[in-house]
Amino acid sequence: MNVRIEPRKPTDRGGYICMPLKKNVPEGHTGWKPAKCPACGRECWTDPARELLVRTQGAIPLCTECALGKGERK
Repeated sequence: MNVRIEPRKPTDRGGYICMPLKKNVPEGHTGWKPAKCPACGRECWTDPARELLVRTQGAIPLCTECALGKGERK
């Protein structure tokens, strides 16, 4: 599998944004809130920075596994 992962730029629009899975980061971090992946329903984390990118850039939030899977199918 060859998936390109890079930081978002201010000019980026659309695409996918990874939400950390609770199974990988059980305790989360300061400021993170529980969320569910809209594609598979697994327990994830979100934060204000991710939510801002969803609102301003139209990014689609997915759990890390779903986001990687989307990149694999391109």
